[in-house]
Amino acid sequence: MMKKQIINKKDLLGLGPNSKLIKDYKKQWTTLSKIQEETLIGNILGDVYIKKLKRNKHFLLQFEWKNKAYIEHIVRVFDEYVISPPTLYERKNHLGNKVITWRAQTFEHKAFDKLGYYFMENHKKIIKPDLVLNYITERSLAYWFMDDGGKWDYNKKTKNKSLVLHTQGFKKEEVEILINDLNIKFNLNCSIKFNKNKPIIYIPNKDYELFYNLVNPYIIPEMKYKLLFNV
Repeated sequence: MMKKQIINKKDLLGLGPNSKLIKDYKKQWTTLSKIQEETLIGNILGDVYIKKLKRNKHFLLQFEWKNKAYIEHIVRVFDEYVISPPTLYERKNHLGNKVITWRAQTFEHKAFDKLGYYFMENHKKIIKPDLVLNYITERSLAYWFMDDGGKWDYNKKTKNKSLVLHTQGFKKEEVEILINDLNIKFNLNCSIKFNKNKPIIYIPNKDYELFYNLVNPYIIPEMKYKLLFNV
């Protein structure tokens, strides 16, 4: 019996989405790996867009970051679903300043549908009560932090190790659910703060070592700067 030939992703460059070769290539993949799913959960809580276009049956992912090394890393994580490499994008912000980011996206695929339907409602990300306790792992937490985390105090001379997760896109009640369950699952002491009247998750100074040990194994070298102090 002849072994089924594996389609090489390089052979898909320049082909349209309805190409038979692309359709056959997609059939080689059915579900996300455990690492991909845990990573994507953190990404969705952060900056990744998971969406289903009107013309598509399935969800796709859209990535955009300033850090080229990070987007290249994420593209490698989801390598089989990304055909084209990240591209440079320039735009002007509301102050008229030039902003440079890197963009990439996957093709639409049924492998993304599980998390797409879980997180999205009326084209908006939502938080369900069982998210943290049943789905978020240390790896998910690390990618969430790399996407949308940072330090609380930007004074260069500070000894304050407090951190934040930027959750301004979620409702206050949703952020409260996240905080409650993060504290239960990971033994943290997170609380809610507000940035321009939008809710964010505050991780206090006393939790820094615990949080560091949870996420550090998954933080890529180019994002280590977000962890201010070694433990």
